[in-house]
Amino acid sequence: MSKTARRCITGFAVGLLALLAACYLPNHFRSEIRLGPTGDYALSFYGELIWAPLYRDIRQGHLSKSEIAVKTEEIRRDLARDSNFKKIEPMGDGSFKVSYEREGRLLASDMVTFVRRNAIILAIRATPDGLLTVNGNTLKPSDAQTATTMGLDVRGEFRVTTDGLVKEHNATMVKPFGRAFVYIWTIENAFSPAPHLVMQRAGAWPTKAEQHK
Repeated sequence: MSKTARRCITGFAVGLLALLAACYLPNHFRSEIRLGPTGDYALSFYGELIWAPLYRDIRQGHLSKSEIAVKTEEIRRDLARDSNFKKIEPMGDGSFKVSYEREGRLLASDMVTFVRRNAIILAIRATPDGLLTVNGNTLKPSDAQTATTMGLDVRGEFRVTTDGLVKEHNATMVKPFGRAFVYIWTIENAFSPAPHLVMQRAGAWPTKAEQHK
């Protein structure tokens, strides 16, 4: 675990600790997951990532300009360890304008996360029964109210585009796109429901070994 991640866990005020265990919040974003029927995926995110502890400290006047610069660079370097970030631009208030692009293929038991596994905003999980599940991170109503009171905003649009068999979802809107469908979630604030979608992967079924685990 990085020095920055350890600080996230140990350095929060009580209210913010309950609010943002993952440390990052997305804002003013466009994000999409493209899912192929056999598990191929492409994940993109364009928008802002807010590092809540730094945002809090800046707003409360706890840091000098030089301290803000040092901590901002530390967080930028921490994000840059992931080569899937194509751009990381500090905005001076604990938030970063980023471009993130990743693609690959999910195995029978696999998980892909953004930002990372100890700071999840989005996750794609494959299970041996052939299901692919997409979930967004969820804020409890009390935590969402805390975020709103602090001036932390969560706005954007998330999409899943797939020609696979979708078994359940809570999308705001669904549109046809050639042979595929686009599932769209409009995130209006911190109280918006977290995205959720379950797809049946074609030709992916449990092996005998996986069934007896």
